[in-house]
Amino acid sequence: MEVKLRTPTEFLKSMEYNAAYAMLTCHANTEKLENEEPKTFIKKAVKMGHESILEHITLTYEINNLSRACLQELARHRHISLSVESTRHTLKKILNENIDDGGAINEAFLERFNVFEKDFIHDLFSLFEEIPSISNDELKYFIPEF
Repeated sequence: MEVKLRTPTEFLKSMEYNAAYAMLTCHANTEKLENEEPKTFIKKAVKMGHESILEHITLTYEINNLSRACLQELARHRHISLSVESTRHTLKKILNENIDDGGAINEAFLERFNVFEKDFIHDLFSLFEEIPSISNDELKYFIPEF
């Protein structure tokens, strides 16, 4: 799995400020931000069990090579918004990119799926070639969860 922070670091200071401002708004004490760092207020709030102010901080990550099973577990939790590459729109493209002109499957592609029997991947490609009208929505059900 590869994880990369996509939120520019120059935005992090303003997010800290927003979270601290939100906390201080509850007690009409926003003027305190003139004399103290926002992190001070955030740490105090979290220590006191007021983690809800962290909802004012938004970070965007790009995660690659994540299993569908792990993705499903992440999706079950609150405070996370997911944008996921759609199997419906990309499966045939991925399959086509990994078949050479002679119909052979790219070995690097097979290596990524070393968890599965290589025969299974070959059968999947054969199904795709034999029934070109099969939709991605139907084809994706042949991909095992792991």
